[in-house]
Amino acid sequence: MLFMNADEPNFVWNNYNAVSDMGCIIEKEILEISPLQRYETSEVTGRNGELHETFGDYEAYDLEIKDITIPYENLQIVKRWLRGYGKLITHNDFDKYRECICSIKKGIEFENEWGVFYTFSVVFRCQPFRRKVNETPIFLRTGSNYFHDPGDETSKPYLEIVSKGGNLELQIADKKLTVLNTLVGLVTIDNEKGKAMQSGVPLFTRGDWLQNSSVQSNLNITGNFSEAKLFVRSVWL
Repeated sequence: MLFMNADEPNFVWNNYNAVSDMGCIIEKEILEISPLQRYETSEVTGRNGELHETFGDYEAYDLEIKDITIPYENLQIVKRWLRGYGKLITHNDFDKYRECICSIKKGIEFENEWGVFYTFSVVFRCQPFRRKVNETPIFLRTGSNYFHDPGDETSKPYLEIVSKGGNLELQIADKKLTVLNTLVGLVTIDNEKGKAMQSGVPLFTRGDWLQNSSVQSNLNITGNFSEAKLFVRSVWL
């Protein structure tokens, strides 16, 4: 389902392959787009030029896939497919995905060509980062756990810990997080969203949410647990 040739324009949207599942023929190469870093610009009287300030964050962007052809009889199924929020994988970077909304600003216009096929273009509104498809977790042990992060920007990991109860302490570089008073069972820690959850209930935490900005790094974990998994969640531009 995810198989694609690097030299054939193609994409996967929410696990459906445009070419093999939907009968699409894509005539133009899909563009590579670099997200724009967000800056605040201000002018100060008495100073030349402008002042620029950034917090290191990036803007969302539009990715348009042009000149797509589908068989006449596939119109309705393609309409149902190309909508909503989901994951987009393109043939030129098929081991990573983008989080997108399909056609958020304008409906897709399908042009009937002699009752034989339809042609159209589609626009995906993309979040700035790409992530690894089917990331393999790293199993953790008490104490130091070294890991590799090949991404382009600071990552914010996700953890699944089977707790035996009590506090869990985690640290990467100078960021230290304590999850307080866990019960016996699975605890999930989503550092990107700033949430620690157990059985659908948020847990109290103390300290900083974890993040990593080094290629080679270390996560230190202490507490009473039977199993712990780290998803690095590397990000690429």
